[in-house]
Amino acid sequence: MAVKKYPPLDLVAPVVFVIVFIVTLIFSRFEPHVEEVDRKYVKEHAAMPGYILVDSRPEEQYYGKSPRPGIPGGHIPGAISFPFEDLKIRAAAAALARAGITKDKTIIVYCNTGVLSGRFADQLVRHFNFKSSMLKNYRGSTVDWVKDERNILLPLDHETGD
Repeated sequence: MAVKKYPPLDLVAPVVFVIVFIVTLIFSRFEPHVEEVDRKYVKEHAAMPGYILVDSRPEEQYYGKSPRPGIPGGHIPGAISFPFEDLKIRAAAAALARAGITKDKTIIVYCNTGVLSGRFADQLVRHFNFKSSMLKNYRGSTVDWVKDERNILLPLDHETGD
């Protein structure tokens, strides 16, 4: 029985790498890009007309419960609560509109660290046809917000996460 001969791995691996790299570049151009913003941006824009600040965490965290040690509960003043999980309900589009989360506003989304809010923004683009240019994800979110001791979270008697 003859043994099949295959090209050496050192020849195949670079070719596979180049193909995967090119395919990744092509498809990444079609992915929606949501801009990440920082604390300064949130402070400057959250209360402006045409902007809405959305807390995408579960309601108990919005109302003050710490999710785990090191992360405070409570919300940034002026934020509305619209939990990520509520995007999965049948009437989510109507609920978004009732909450004031509409396509004609710039939506700044946050959570504890910026991961869940990034997913929230992605869902708005993919399933509710929001323009990615109208969405901002607060990188760092509440963990970053409280690094400036002048910033408060409401309610004032929220759990600190310590």
